[in-house]
Amino acid sequence: MPIAYKWRPIEDLGDDPKALTDGELESLKRVWANQKDEMVQLGTLEEFEKQLRREWSIETGIIEDVYTLDRGVTRTLIEKGIEAALIPHSATNRAPELVARIVQDHYEALDGMFDFVGGQRQLTTGYVKELHAALLRNQETHTVVDQFEQAFEKRLEKGRYKDAPNNPSREDASVHEYCPAEHVASEMDLLLQMHADHEKRSVPVEVEAAWLHHRFAQIHPFADGNGRVARAITSLVFIKDGWFPLVVKRDDRARYIEALERADAGDLRPLVAMFVEAQRNALIQASEVAYDVRHITSPHDAIVAVRDRLQQRGRLSLTEWLAAKDTANKLHQAAMQRFQKVAHELQEEIGSLGTGIAFRALVGVPSADAHTKAVQDAGHATDLNEYNASAHLALIAGRNDAIVLSFHALGPRFRGIVGVVAYLFLQLAGPVLIEDGTFQINYAEDLATAQTRFSAWLERVIVEGLNEWRKTL
Repeated sequence: MPIAYKWRPIEDLGDDPKALTDGELESLKRVWANQKDEMVQLGTLEEFEKQLRREWSIETGIIEDVYTLDRGVTRTLIEKGIEAALIPHSATNRAPELVARIVQDHYEALDGMFDFVGGQRQLTTGYVKELHAALLRNQETHTVVDQFEQAFEKRLEKGRYKDAPNNPSREDASVHEYCPAEHVASEMDLLLQMHADHEKRSVPVEVEAAWLHHRFAQIHPFADGNGRVARAITSLVFIKDGWFPLVVKRDDRARYIEALERADAGDLRPLVAMFVEAQRNALIQASEVAYDVRHITSPHDAIVAVRDRLQQRGRLSLTEWLAAKDTANKLHQAAMQRFQKVAHELQEEIGSLGTGIAFRALVGVPSADAHTKAVQDAGHATDLNEYNASAHLALIAGRNDAIVLSFHALGPRFRGIVGVVAYLFLQLAGPVLIEDGTFQINYAEDLATAQTRFSAWLERVIVEGLNEWRKTL
């Protein structure tokens, strides 16, 4: 049987962990500190945290196929609470009562992690086993495939390391090897010893979270539930640093698996970038929820809510507003300059091949409707009245295609954060989001750091966009 990935003992981080991250999270942490203070004053922080914990509790099971839940019911559970009565039989593949119990197990385990951090306890193998038992409290069995490729259910030992191989087979019949059962205990001891050392070395939190998650996944110490435990201990790292639990959503599953496979091959950066994006998205979610979670039941409540909204709109100082916009303006100019150089090179290499072939860098978008759809597909709630700029690299070769960048204020109200979305516009097919094609600018980041991050991001976007365009020719 061919081996897709051969197990090897876990490896420590290299000598320069900071080289694995672009440092965006440092400035975002200052943004979150300001946002958190405002939510405390508004009395909305507690409700936001409840909603985020519910989302984590639901999605961590969905991504592992423990159950299914349609999106509408998922949103209802996030907003109203985890109750079986809110789950129609048609919305899931399992009994609603069981789904609710499993999700509640996840929620209570996450609550326990906040208590764990508050108690300043050290992460130990004993606590990892406690987490496993808590997360899988209502799971009695797991599926095992025997040597004859026959699947059967086996009793799940909760909070205990595996006693048999749990190496999954892929569609091509190849096998991904995890740590052999006899080495699990020593590998887990080593993992947590390295983790404790990283804390002393002040490894960036996003790098440590990605490293710990991937190395735990390489060990795969339990018979089942390893993905949920991996996301739990990763969340623990972020929570301890004042961040959010790691929410990996169902739509991110393919990218998540690919990032783990890239880490198997020695490149941790895609997983680091994905975890930073998850924290960034939670911050934007906090901004959107900040004013929308209070229950308004009387005209007086409505008047007070209007008053608070007007007061809050002016709370971000003009200097901070202008800082984000000024950075966005400069990055937009940099994008135009880079597009002009790429267009010139394309014209030199390809333009002479025939008539009807041309490449140009232009301000604006080739299609307003396609532009709106692309930004929505990227999950960005925009405020175009506060900030709106765009640029595109026109790719004309029998069709009017383009690589497009949208710069726009994020959130239902401007919070000093500007989002950038990159997509490939295909005249005959519409917009296609470019992989890893989102970027954010925030008021707390200095211009030089933002320019460094943006330059590297833009190069990846151009390469990916041109590669995808070439496939359509």
